[in-house]
Amino acid sequence: MPQTRSASRTPANSIDQTSVLPQVWAIAWPVVAASMLDAMEGLIDISMVGQLGPAAISAVGLSRQILFLTMVMAMAISTGSRTLVAQFYGAERHEDLSHTAQQAILMGALLAVVMALLGGLIARPTLILLGAQPEVLGHAVPFLQIYFGGVIFMMLNYLISAIFGGAGDTRTPLKISCLIIILKLPLTYGLIFGAWGLPQMGVCGAAVGTLASRAVGCIVGFYLLTSGRSRVQMRWSWRLSFNRDIIGRMMRIGVPAGIQGFFRNGARILFYRVASWTSQPTTAVAALTIGLQMRMIGIMPALAFGVAATALVGQRLGAKQIPQAERFGASTIRLCMVFIVVCAIIICAFAREIVDLFTDSVAVIDMGYVMLWFFTIAQVFSALSIVSAGILAGGGETRPPLYYTILAQWVVMLPLSYILAFLFGMDTLGIWIAWLIGGIIQGVLVWASYLKGRWKRTVI
Repeated sequence: MPQTRSASRTPANSIDQTSVLPQVWAIAWPVVAASMLDAMEGLIDISMVGQLGPAAISAVGLSRQILFLTMVMAMAISTGSRTLVAQFYGAERHEDLSHTAQQAILMGALLAVVMALLGGLIARPTLILLGAQPEVLGHAVPFLQIYFGGVIFMMLNYLISAIFGGAGDTRTPLKISCLIIILKLPLTYGLIFGAWGLPQMGVCGAAVGTLASRAVGCIVGFYLLTSGRSRVQMRWSWRLSFNRDIIGRMMRIGVPAGIQGFFRNGARILFYRVASWTSQPTTAVAALTIGLQMRMIGIMPALAFGVAATALVGQRLGAKQIPQAERFGASTIRLCMVFIVVCAIIICAFAREIVDLFTDSVAVIDMGYVMLWFFTIAQVFSALSIVSAGILAGGGETRPPLYYTILAQWVVMLPLSYILAFLFGMDTLGIWIAWLIGGIIQGVLVWASYLKGRWKRTVI
């Protein structure tokens, strides 16, 4: 691949003059804020449809798990493109950076078309396979069909954020997320309940509101990528063709991350299935939906620090600055863990009040706040796993997190949840305990892989 260089507004090899922590925080905090806003989309949906009853909450929860599972290839493309963009930016190879962004957009659009065609067909059979009750199916099937129809907007938003993030520009995705949430709030409410002259669509209104606001975000993000006003100056032509070399590198890095996402989200779907076998299935699934959404919010800072780690470590490796890459990696882990532990303490202290925000069902509240304690403790170890995996991804080392996900969640967590819940008669409490044990194992193993240091290399 030609090593084209061009002027950079912020050369990667010149920003090591300042201390490490401020640089980590400068990239991480916009991702934390944007991730919180993205997670609020799910909270908005659950909070609003929660007024329609536990079945509506369960419908959104099950549907989102299926959507997460089908988005794993987006994770493959975004992880591979983020690593390549970071290392190309660090090496000041801006022409190659532009090509990488182009190929990521092309791959994402193609994948979204395939998902849209297949998604509507698999919605009902998949929900039935997961044990959705009849009252849940009535809400979930049309919700999923609408969502799959517009999944291209979710896909391209995801990839555009990854491209900007790889170059260390995390403020632009934050601004786009602010725009999306501002549009989504009134639109979703109006479509769910039929306010302000909008059609009353019930649970389906949450899907339409999300996709419409994401479509606007896509248009804005694509404009900024091609406008020449950002770090990533992508030249676009509607006659672009696929570049086997870039796509090959992207997939070698990203496919293990995508497969990891498949196994991780697949484990959550089966976790829902185990919950549906307990003595109070609808209550358990509703509580689990709230718990996983709160976990997503609690874990978002770790995802943000993981993005920062990939960008900063990848840029240093691209510039052949191994000691600086080590410093950035260690500092990112320390800063992330302090942030996550503080968040976990706050969530545990107000667990019951948090669950109470989402439902009026006493049964769901009583079950949900206990579950939230276990999930919050587990998220500390999940955060360690995520930020360590972000450092590994900066060097293209994406296979160890895949292996440890399979071990922790499929070999340990899922069988243990069944054993504790049914063979030991612990019901839902056994499921929550199994989740905690799986999280601890995965966090420790990925952190140990980071300590081995095999990630200290370049892939460009």
